[in-house]
Amino acid sequence: MPTPETQIALQAAAMRSFRALEAVVDAIPAGERDAPFPQRGGRDRDLPDVLNHVHAWHELLLGWIGAIEREETPAYPAEGFDWNSLDELNLSLRDRSRTRGGAERAFARLQGSHAVALAKVGALDAETLFDASRFAWLGGPLAEPVHECLGGHYDWAVAAIEAAR
Repeated sequence: MPTPETQIALQAAAMRSFRALEAVVDAIPAGERDAPFPQRGGRDRDLPDVLNHVHAWHELLLGWIGAIEREETPAYPAEGFDWNSLDELNLSLRDRSRTRGGAERAFARLQGSHAVALAKVGALDAETLFDASRFAWLGGPLAEPVHECLGGHYDWAVAAIEAAR
């Protein structure tokens, strides 16, 4: 899905996709939420891995926004990683989050970071979000990683969970 072109559309896409993710998670019986996915072989071994992955990207997004607020240039996408090492970054994020509890705790963290991210995005002006030349380190408008870390990532999570079950 292309990046929404207004702040309201960006937030609406995130909320719509998050509701879809909630519905997919709610459809999994509580007793099965921590079970390994039957179809193994990918990075994400179970529901907590998927939920923790999205939450970890919320943390990165909030770090980028925080740096913008402080008028700093953040490590992008993360300290010690570039876009060519995205697979390694995702494995690092997965492994860092693995000891933080099961699906219920992961989903609670995700709900919290979703709310914080939406509030932070809502506080940004259109120029900050959509001016492609505003932040040279981004190589495009902030709206693109905002969408990918919110609505786009929720769509990915829904597809990943459905494919694994």
